Amino acid sequence: MCLAKAFINNSNKQPILENIARVRVEGDLVELETLFGEGKVIPGRVVEIDFSTSRILLDDYHKADKS
Repeated sequence: MCLAKAFINNSNKQPILENIARVRVEGDLVELETLFGEGKVIPGRVVEIDFSTSRILLDDYHKADKS
């Protein structure tokens, strides 16, 4: 079974999460959940999902401080 790995666009050398079975996008949040129930919420957006390499590429989003 090939489950996905998620990477951040600017630093895509190491996956931020592996064995991803579910992805859900809620506005500016990307919710990732592994086959084992581990979850991670990333503020950002999905840039690309490549099914042939089981790779999810995310663009990390940080709101600028508006002081």
